[in-house]
Amino acid sequence: MLGTLGLWVLLPAAVQSPPSRRACVFFEAPRVRGSTKTLGELLGAGPGSPRVIRCLYSHCCFGIWNLTQDQAQVEMQGCRDSDEPGCESPHCDPTPRAHPSPGSILFTCSCGTDFCNANYSHLPPPGSSGTPGSQGPQTTPGESIWMALVLLGLFLLFLLLLGSIILSLLQRKACRVRGGPEPEPALGRDWSEELPELPELPELCFSQVLREGGHAVVWAGRLHGEPVAIKVFPPRAVSQFRTERALYELPGLKHQHIVRFITASKGSPGPSPGGPLLVLELHPKGSLCHYLTQHTSDWGSSLRMALSLAQGLAFLHEERWQDGQYKPGIAHRDLSSQNVLIREDGSCAIGDLGLALVLPGLTQPPAWTPTPPQGPAAIMEAGTHRYMAPELLDKTLDLQDWGTALRQADVYSLALLLWEILSRCPDLQPDSRPSSFQLAYEAELGSSPTTCELWALAVEERRRPYIPPTWRFFTAEPGGLRELLEDCWDADPEARLTAECVQQRLAALAHPQEAHPCPEDCPHGCQPLLPEDCPSTPTPCHVPPVGLG
Repeated sequence: MLGTLGLWVLLPAAVQSPPSRRACVFFEAPRVRGSTKTLGELLGAGPGSPRVIRCLYSHCCFGIWNLTQDQAQVEMQGCRDSDEPGCESPHCDPTPRAHPSPGSILFTCSCGTDFCNANYSHLPPPGSSGTPGSQGPQTTPGESIWMALVLLGLFLLFLLLLGSIILSLLQRKACRVRGGPEPEPALGRDWSEELPELPELPELCFSQVLREGGHAVVWAGRLHGEPVAIKVFPPRAVSQFRTERALYELPGLKHQHIVRFITASKGSPGPSPGGPLLVLELHPKGSLCHYLTQHTSDWGSSLRMALSLAQGLAFLHEERWQDGQYKPGIAHRDLSSQNVLIREDGSCAIGDLGLALVLPGLTQPPAWTPTPPQGPAAIMEAGTHRYMAPELLDKTLDLQDWGTALRQADVYSLALLLWEILSRCPDLQPDSRPSSFQLAYEAELGSSPTTCELWALAVEERRRPYIPPTWRFFTAEPGGLRELLEDCWDADPEARLTAECVQQRLAALAHPQEAHPCPEDCPHGCQPLLPEDCPSTPTPCHVPPVGLG
């Protein structure tokens, strides 16, 4: 709870880095869960001992102390993520904030000079009001019971408030609100005034709802008689509409394994005033999750899905110039089996770019240089918790090179999707009868895991979805399926493959008789070695080439 409380104290939104760096003392007790080390640049070494941190987002230091039985212990020291009231104080003057347990009280301070959080100026003496050891006038037994009930009620109220804050943060992530909660439109305000360029499409017809999300409803419909998908945004989600539209309209963002953007418009399926909408390519087979729930796929079809998915992600991540047009690198940040669609030929198309970010590049023109998101919280915000990389769950993503770090987080999500695809391949099972479809980590944590459960499993225990031993019969070391997945979901982001390397590894599995160029950063090479002694069961090692549509 102490770690949670420490982070709760620091919740205000981050601001951009000040011109001069504030130097603070940095310390976190071993029992504290979560960390604020990403709010600054750590100097010195020595885990467990106080260090120096130079703040990136404020001029403000903080400290948290736990007073138990008249003994004060430091819990956390470091940088705040913004300059809040109280930061102007030159000294650390602690104030009581909460009772984490009977007999103890937490004190916090904020101050605005170098190393001001090294020591507190004073804590209330043992006999003063507000501390657990306060001694006042003698009370009757009835008054003691009443006071105990009051204190218990205040403690429960604090827990309820803390739980509400955490729940609201989780709901904000689940709804994929970018950069903070979206304010409701003012009464009488017409959102269309903000988007006057949107055309009306009288030829656009709505037929049925395909999917309802936190910020949009996807319909099946027709435009000029052709089937399309229509993503309708409510007025409160205008900023989400703008973000996704801007990404779909980037020059050169056309690829057979990225959902094709047709146009933006405004309208609604009923008599109510029309909202902003995106018209996209329709894929009647639905999402990857829906498809895998309903179907199994043989080895060739599974590889087709896996390879096309890797090709789509590699294209997103790639920075390229083509025909005079510049396409920046893009991190998806919400890669899940709900946001991948199945094309008619059985290959995949990546969709839902509502959380995607344009990444800094080496050759991009000045007009394309992206503005870093405001503060670490915006960079670390991601979509579906089940598919979040350990460094996102643990809040340790490398903010100094956030472009590379977000690509690495996408590859972790890709590995979980590859596992889901391969788990529905009968050829990989000894009896050719795969079990019912399960999402990644569903066998371990059920259908609705909490963020804390995912953190404990994927970060603390470093566990990953189970890979049956029969999968090794298809390929041998070092380029087999197990190695491919393990190289993608490695706990160390730096050890993971790039999306391009995953594409080459899968291409080598799909076409083992062909030579495949291997990226320089691809460990072990890309060409899998075929075993000399092929077991007769469950399947042969030499598989036929897979044709891609």
